[in-house]
Amino acid sequence: MALARHLFDDDDASAAARIDEVRRIVEEDEPYAGGIDVPELDARAGYAAWSETYDRGGNPLITVEEPVVRSLLDELGPGPAVDAACGTGRHTRYLAERGHDVVGVDGSPEMLAVAAVSAPEARFALGDLEQLPIATGAVDLAVCSLALGHMKDLTQPINELARVVRPGGRIVISELHPFMRLNGGQAFFATASRTCAFVREHGHLHGDYLRAFAAAGLRVTRCLEPSIGEDEVSMQALAHAFVPEATRAAFLGMPEALVWELSR
Repeated sequence: MALARHLFDDDDASAAARIDEVRRIVEEDEPYAGGIDVPELDARAGYAAWSETYDRGGNPLITVEEPVVRSLLDELGPGPAVDAACGTGRHTRYLAERGHDVVGVDGSPEMLAVAAVSAPEARFALGDLEQLPIATGAVDLAVCSLALGHMKDLTQPINELARVVRPGGRIVISELHPFMRLNGGQAFFATASRTCAFVREHGHLHGDYLRAFAAAGLRVTRCLEPSIGEDEVSMQALAHAFVPEATRAAFLGMPEALVWELSR
């Protein structure tokens, strides 16, 4: 990635350094040569395993996404809201603190158990994105964070988000940026027992979202694409530890998250 991004830069020394690093990794570096087992888990099993470590920090996607989503939420007055696929309740808690009457919905009982402790003032319900346990037009605001990428088809979950929001209401959606998915990004995590796994991201493109929004009668009011900064570069743990300059050249400034604001 570092070589491709800087292919036409007038810096032969950096290109030579990147090539030397590739040679060293392939031929010598034990951390890369040894490898680790990273099984794929479905969303149900994956988030059950991830629930114990999800809030430990160090996730570059969350550090990029969260301030942008919260800046959008800060513009909205309090009212009934749903945090769909709420996970451990980080956005649910923020909404409740800002005076919203919020329900967090998730398909993982393990995630909901953490969320209930994190946001005791909110209500929680077990449910999935394709059939939300919320009445039609019952909320002013729906938030769906870092979840739609796990869905093979966007149509039904976006229809559900549109269904539960009253006319004139807002929807805020965040996701791993499709560019990062196309470059190999997945929902990778370490468990409490120090094993690793991932939940598959399907990497929907902007056009896929726009078609689903139009079919659901939603209007895009903003599309934001926050990028990786120096802090997030340092979170590329193994790569940054062994090839820091290449990691910086590969990731700095790349779009990490895709955030949509929609009106009903």
